[in-house]
Amino acid sequence: MSKHFQLLDFLRRAPKKLLRAYCEKREVLAGFDWGSGRAVPAERVASALQQVGSKLCPKIVTEFRELSDLAGPGFTRGLMNEAKFHRDDEAYENLSKVKSHIGKALWAFLERPSFLPNAIILNSVDKLPPGAWIKRGTLPARPGPVDQTIVAALEDALVEFFTRTQFRGHNCKIDCLQQNGEEIFYAYSEDHPDTELVWSGNQLTPQLRSPVFSMIFRHNDNRRTLDIYVEDDRTIVPKLQKLFAIIVLGEDIAEEAGDKEPIYELSRMLEPGFEFQYADDLEIKNVRIKEMRFVVDGDPWRRFTAEADNLKDRQALDNFVATLTTKLPKARLFLDRVCINVTFHPSDGDRRTPSRTFYITYPNSIRLKKDPLGERIAEMLVQSGIEREIVAKED
Repeated sequence: MSKHFQLLDFLRRAPKKLLRAYCEKREVLAGFDWGSGRAVPAERVASALQQVGSKLCPKIVTEFRELSDLAGPGFTRGLMNEAKFHRDDEAYENLSKVKSHIGKALWAFLERPSFLPNAIILNSVDKLPPGAWIKRGTLPARPGPVDQTIVAALEDALVEFFTRTQFRGHNCKIDCLQQNGEEIFYAYSEDHPDTELVWSGNQLTPQLRSPVFSMIFRHNDNRRTLDIYVEDDRTIVPKLQKLFAIIVLGEDIAEEAGDKEPIYELSRMLEPGFEFQYADDLEIKNVRIKEMRFVVDGDPWRRFTAEADNLKDRQALDNFVATLTTKLPKARLFLDRVCINVTFHPSDGDRRTPSRTFYITYPNSIRLKKDPLGERIAEMLVQSGIEREIVAKED
């Protein structure tokens, strides 16, 4: 939960109609004079809430704080995804009518509380920083749908793994949901005990607690890929990939995919006449390579990075690379990292042209945030032949 919350700020930003509906649901502020204008009388509402009781007021403020922390583009996308998934046209229409993110969060809290858990997970995934994901490809096809038995088995396997290797993780809870053809497994594992200073009456005391450490498995069966996010030690990811494959996919895999199973074919960008490909519905305006990093294999190995201003001259970087590599042995030279910039056509309400700069490192690493722009870029990489796509065969 966010550490920065101002009750008055929340009350000023919340739509008056929905705030009144909330108070009616909580059976508070009956007979309160809300005034005739659109603005919420924030100071008077805050003062009135202080009078509703020592138990109810903290609960209300806590709910407001949670809604304030959730409200934003990621949580809104999560709510809209839930409306689509459940084919709830009424909810989708009503959410679309509410203008502010905080208003959408409040509407869902009142009218579709069942949307909140999955929307919270999708919001958490959207907020993860770039570079947090480690990708694995060429996985076996999933033998059937994911059910609660498989989820429970994955929970048990994570408990066994972390208690054996890190002496933590004695409990685990996994939430599984779908988004854009992918299955997301959000795992909450029990961390080592910790203490936190809390107020108990008028005494400030340390309170023992069992915090959570999280990991996320994001599986795309059509592309046969698995992205894993862990908060700290990424060296365990190959073991987690293997564990996931055994339980969810029903097959064992090697811990290291290595160069034999690369996700990204960077050498495609060195082919004569190469152009990025993208369908119109991706709303991409321009794609350009900003820099290339090459490795000269040998003993000792060498590496260099080439950058050029190809914003005005699209061939500037290609020409510069050609000049640099003229006298280098082509058989020992390979492209191992690129930096790419993508700009999008602006949508209504965009103050600036949306863009995203990201890195791809051979064979399986990408520093790209998994938000809607990132999803469109990922699809562009597939359409351009940069990211390998293995489509499951029809039975």
